[in-house]
Amino acid sequence: MDFVGFYNWGGGSGGTEIITGVANENLPSAEQNIGTNPYMFFSGDFTNLSRELIHISLYGFQQGGVASMHKHDLRPYESLKVTNIPLQKVQVFVDTGSVVGFHGMGSLRLANDNEEYALALLKSSIHEDLHQSPAFDTDDFNTTNIAAIATTTVWTPVVNSTIGVYKITIASAGANTVEMQFTDNLGANIAKIGMIRFASEGSFVYDFDTALMRNPNGNDGLLQAVTTTANAIQVDCIGHDILFSQ
Repeated sequence: MDFVGFYNWGGGSGGTEIITGVANENLPSAEQNIGTNPYMFFSGDFTNLSRELIHISLYGFQQGGVASMHKHDLRPYESLKVTNIPLQKVQVFVDTGSVVGFHGMGSLRLANDNEEYALALLKSSIHEDLHQSPAFDTDDFNTTNIAAIATTTVWTPVVNSTIGVYKITIASAGANTVEMQFTDNLGANIAKIGMIRFASEGSFVYDFDTALMRNPNGNDGLLQAVTTTANAIQVDCIGHDILFSQ
């Protein structure tokens, strides 16, 4: 067996790419050719770097030509690990309108004769590996001062990212009712986090964990505070803008 080289999904950019779902969910949202030689063996993995269910199809060289060998659901943060498979191409299916992070890497080895080819096939396998969701950095800090009866956006994420909240601190200068809520990028599809009633001056802290509480509206959704009096409040938010809804 000869070592041919390394494989990265998307070429030499590092193996991580953004994939956007196409209008027809029966068509692949992304496709990569792996090899043209049936004696070329791939070993590596393909990983869903999002919190959405996606699908992957592997096409391999079989006797008599190329055939679809396996279609698999990739759950959030699940990897499909492939060992010694003569892959021809890989297709990824993403729901319409969804944007996900996807990672693929591996190595390529070439069998020099039928004996090496047969030995490689004896050691071929496919199995899945489901990882725990990662803890994200808490590197986004947002402070908003409000002194009105209003619905105020206290956090707008960067484009193509989802708000992940670690901590919200609300300090009120007097009696007030403050309701925290997630919305989509237009302020609709409200998902309420909670309401705090201040009888007088005081403060309250929402604490989550480093896996971060995410906006259920996904990419570009907002975090808002709804106040019922003009008494001044300060809302401090700590968390992370999570790219591609990972």
